[in-house]
Amino acid sequence: MNMLVILGTRPEAIKLAPVINTLKECDFNVKVVATGQHYELVKHVLEFFQIEADFLNCMNQDLLENTACITKSLKEVLQEHRPDCVIVQGDTLSCYMGAYAAFLNKIPVLHVEAGLRSYDKFSPFPEEMFRRLTDELSDMLFAPTKRAVENLLKEGFLKDRVMLTGNTVVDAIYMAIKYLDRESIKKQLEELIQKDISVFDGIVFITSHRRENIGKPMKNIRDAINELAQKYPHLLFVWSLHKNPSVRKSVLEDFTTQPDNLAIVEPLTYPQTVYLLERSSIIISDSGGIQEEACTLKKPLLITRNVSERMEVVDVGLGKVVGTNKENIVKEFENIYRNLEYYQKLTFENPYGDGKASERIKNFLLCDEVKKFMLNYERNYKESLHECVKANSISNTYQS
Repeated sequence: MNMLVILGTRPEAIKLAPVINTLKECDFNVKVVATGQHYELVKHVLEFFQIEADFLNCMNQDLLENTACITKSLKEVLQEHRPDCVIVQGDTLSCYMGAYAAFLNKIPVLHVEAGLRSYDKFSPFPEEMFRRLTDELSDMLFAPTKRAVENLLKEGFLKDRVMLTGNTVVDAIYMAIKYLDRESIKKQLEELIQKDISVFDGIVFITSHRRENIGKPMKNIRDAINELAQKYPHLLFVWSLHKNPSVRKSVLEDFTTQPDNLAIVEPLTYPQTVYLLERSSIIISDSGGIQEEACTLKKPLLITRNVSERMEVVDVGLGKVVGTNKENIVKEFENIYRNLEYYQKLTFENPYGDGKASERIKNFLLCDEVKKFMLNYERNYKESLHECVKANSISNTYQS
């Protein structure tokens, strides 16, 4: 069976890498196309996971311009490779356009990480609408959590098209942790920030990139981090700065002096990011993927957003949605820092999965009913896949 995997951003590459490698182990013919949005960052992730990809040249910051580029480029890719199915992930422009292009060519769409919802079309923007539109175009929806399954069923998606797999980010981070060269990465980071990490009592890792946070909200986040760094000189604050020019302007504009223990650095590689997540005492981020990774590594997290579609980390008591108000970020950070021992002792089952999501997806695709469905798609697109879904969903999800 010929499969085309379409991705564009680093989070997509991270979350699809274990799926791609697992499918290749079964001799599926897997072709990977990267749209080019995060060229350098995606390239490094794919190299880490030893995956080859063809890169398109679509990296315009303007969403409409990039949409036009991706549409034209994917038309050519689909005509050339004529895959039996297209696999997309998440809620990005590349995800949505991959699903849309496949639909226009009457090719089955498989959506990894389906069903996430904030139910606010402008937060996160434009991701909330991209993932909802992708779900509508998809023939198979691989839901990462029980809440995502419930969202999809509530919206009327058929039970035989929704499978609870867990989140593939857990698969990826387990693989990464297994192969991290920690001493080498520590040296790389110390050279980058010109500081000895070991002299600090702990690390606070920060990222921010959401479009709805660009401008004043992101400046508020920056000012909160600046104040916290001054209050806690024994902690090392490391901010991995996104490549988006508008993000960089929001963070760096009018920020001439910063505390010696605050390092604002260029985007880190995936291994460097995992190392810092693993070493962090507290994480501050508006990233969806980091919400899942923090939960997997059991690290307390301040979510600098007003709403989140990944509330599982909050439900287990590890995360807190704090918005972008400076005073609130400072207050909630201090609450967590005073109670670090409590967070270190928290025990819970990871709501994002057990690291076997990719295996479940692979086993589903090996199901005879699914193969027939794919190969006779125009005639069979309404056929029930219930038995294949039931057999491969996380246990007890579809017990009647």
